[in-house]
Amino acid sequence: MPWLRHHPRDWRAGTLDIPGLTAAAAALSQRPGFGDGMRSFADGWQAGYNATPVLGSVMRNNARYVLLLACLWLDHQRDASLPGVSITPGRVLDFYARLDHRLVEGGASRIKTILAHARVAGLLQPAPGPGDARLRPLEPTPLLRRAMAGYVQGFLGGIAPTLPLPATPQQMVDTPGFVAELFTYRMLPLLHERFAITHGLPAMNWITNREKGYPQLLSLVRHMQVQPDGQVHTMGWPQQIAERVGVSRGSARNFLLAAVEQGWLEPLGPRQWRLRPAFHAELLQWMGREFLWMHTLAVAAWRVCVAASGDTAAPATAPP
Repeated sequence: MPWLRHHPRDWRAGTLDIPGLTAAAAALSQRPGFGDGMRSFADGWQAGYNATPVLGSVMRNNARYVLLLACLWLDHQRDASLPGVSITPGRVLDFYARLDHRLVEGGASRIKTILAHARVAGLLQPAPGPGDARLRPLEPTPLLRRAMAGYVQGFLGGIAPTLPLPATPQQMVDTPGFVAELFTYRMLPLLHERFAITHGLPAMNWITNREKGYPQLLSLVRHMQVQPDGQVHTMGWPQQIAERVGVSRGSARNFLLAAVEQGWLEPLGPRQWRLRPAFHAELLQWMGREFLWMHTLAVAAWRVCVAASGDTAAPATAPP
């Protein structure tokens, strides 16, 4: 892709061309049928999120999402001097210390709390070894690996109608090493470029950092329709959003009220909303990035893993 100067596995400062990504996302969002693609994605993403119920408890906002990805990445890319050590609070805190906290929120106490929650939920477990299990390094459990594979499968299934994939989503997530390789590529730009795809998108940054803010947004995206006069309308009400997303009606109501107060939505009547033009433009840029980012990194990771398995049909260095 023209907005990646190097293969994602070799990510370093300068790999990402942010204006190029922004332009490519804008162009994608203007393709005929992109509205249908967004609605398909909203359903696919939610299906992947719901595939393993524990994700609804643990992966509730961007900080928790990044933590789960970081744990898979730390396990996948171990310190060469300590190959037996996967995940420790120190390694996780060191990772977060290198991030731009305007994009990913998380102080030391919060990170430790999220780690503890992930362990109680059965997503992390003590690594094998002697001594007190409470003092051992952690490692991903099979449940975490299955949960994130299901999430990725739903995500890829959601974007596939818009951006075709080299294999089915299930075939891709079943490829050994693929999910961890993909999440490695998602972590590297955070570290080397201090970049997340919410960069320059304040509404999306607020929404993804709110408890279940993103699935609540997607519940509105499912019903978005462009009107003959160019206005964009959607439908949603607290009970419907709450039942779909797994939050209280009060939380869903507060989400809608906050969107109105910040000038993103305008009420049109019972259950009907108009997206303000500036918010709709930001949403289109976000969705364009979301599609391109995952598609490009997933195809690159899949080719690396297929090549590692001995299948030369998908060379590791092929352009993503």
